Amino acid sequence: MKALLFIILFSLGLNAFSQEGKKVQFVGGARSLISQSDFTSDVSDTVTAPKTTGGYALIDLGFKINPNENTEVLGMIRINNQFGGFYGAGVTFDVRQIHVKGVAGKVLRYQIGNIDYKLTPYTFYNHNPDLLVQSLGINKIKEEVLNYESFYKNNNWRQQGAAADFAIQFPKLIQELKFNGFITRLNPSASNVLERLYGGGNVIMKQSKYLTIGVNHVRVFDLLQTADNDNAYRNVVNSISYDLNKDGEKIKLSLDGESGMSKSFSTQNAEGGLSDFFIHVKGQVSFKKCGLKLKMAYMENGADFRSFGAQSKRMDFNQVNSFYDRYTNSQILRPLSYYDLYNDPSLYSSSISTKIMSFNPSINNVLPYGIATFNRKGFYAGFNYSDPKKIIAADVTFYRLGEIRGQGTTQLRSFSYLTSTVSFNLSNWMHWKKKQVLQLGLAYQETNRSSQFTFEQINLKSLTASLGLELEICPDLYLLGSAFLFSSKGNESMPVRTPEGNIINFNEYLVDGREINLSSGIKFNFSKEVYVAAVYESNKNNFSAENPYKYNQILLYYIMKF
Repeated sequence: MKALLFIILFSLGLNAFSQEGKKVQFVGGARSLISQSDFTSDVSDTVTAPKTTGGYALIDLGFKINPNENTEVLGMIRINNQFGGFYGAGVTFDVRQIHVKGVAGKVLRYQIGNIDYKLTPYTFYNHNPDLLVQSLGINKIKEEVLNYESFYKNNNWRQQGAAADFAIQFPKLIQELKFNGFITRLNPSASNVLERLYGGGNVIMKQSKYLTIGVNHVRVFDLLQTADNDNAYRNVVNSISYDLNKDGEKIKLSLDGESGMSKSFSTQNAEGGLSDFFIHVKGQVSFKKCGLKLKMAYMENGADFRSFGAQSKRMDFNQVNSFYDRYTNSQILRPLSYYDLYNDPSLYSSSISTKIMSFNPSINNVLPYGIATFNRKGFYAGFNYSDPKKIIAADVTFYRLGEIRGQGTTQLRSFSYLTSTVSFNLSNWMHWKKKQVLQLGLAYQETNRSSQFTFEQINLKSLTASLGLELEICPDLYLLGSAFLFSSKGNESMPVRTPEGNIINFNEYLVDGREINLSSGIKFNFSKEVYVAAVYESNKNNFSAENPYKYNQILLYYIMKF
């Protein structure tokens, strides 16, 4: 009730404010989801409820105020009502985001509060290493929901802090120098926990349209005297990035990459820290008339390379499901499945971790932390094709990588990774006015380690295949279809690490399972930003041979952005 009164009074204040000629905008979104699930397992289970019904309705109401042409203030409140709550018992009020940004002196751009930020793929970057195939149809709706919930957009990390940038232009020799900087708070101080901050920036020199060079720096650092602790942690990454290109009438050539060093240590044990380097260089050739682009690259990321702004994962696989987290009469924990990556936005985080996060080797064992994964070297190559008539679009990349240093042995792992997406625009092919799109995705990974000793041998294979379909049957009415197959078989040796990242043991990882998801639905667009969708899906999972399970779901989405 107090929150509702606050919103009414604040709105009245905004009315008075706008009457003085100031600009006020309402931004945000609304979403409602109703679901009914039918869960069954092949073992005796008289404890787990076979059917559940749930859902929620939420609205994100934001007030964007422009007191002058150089300043913007944004505050957004979320009102969330879980279905089943009565008389306000199931309603929560949260501040979803708040920031102030603007331009000072017509030169310096700044932002304070919630900032969306990134630098380079090796310094500060939000990689997406677990959803290996592109989404279309129903899975695209789910991915858009989780991206909205976690503020994932253009590989930015959402942090609390401040950022600023400005540029200087020159008449000769170079075109422009751009300066970027940020500072964020990773964790507050406690009795013996120091205040931890993360900051950095870069200087980008655009010499001409042919050459751009960047000098990048980020660091994690503890502030001494903020707690009863004299051992402060430091992680420093410095790099140089570059982009050299020649754009001709028929062919465009480009060479880009990034190379640098990292160092991690504590102030009381600086000599016992970790330091290493990385190299990444990529060449591309684009044939403009035929729509073909070829690429080849070499990467080498040292075994002790640490860059937590680029190696933090969106999901920590040590988490527990919120959807049917336990089942069978023994109420065992249901491990995270591939379906859960799409189905449960609460599993994702927008925070930077200064620990080496857990991952699922069946999903991504080659580059579990994205292109910045440590202890990897090798080549990758691929092509991107889009025919002139926009009927077929294809993107294919193959990685052949290996370890730099063995884990628990001198023998080294080797990795193969193929990822591809092919889209067919049936509308252009058949000369239809309505949208008709079919998309196929494939990701195949293989990890091997040979040895004369059985305990050192590793052979792990994983396959992810997807299909997405969008068919417009009449104006704004679409039939949707999605399917994916996820399978993995083999063994791995997973390291057990201390909080500081040191390996103290290994656990044997054995897997032999398959997960299949089939879904279909219908969507109606009221406008470009407002739609309703009804979905039916079926999922089968036998990764636990003793406790396989399956479930069917009916989902009803209503999504609005404004």
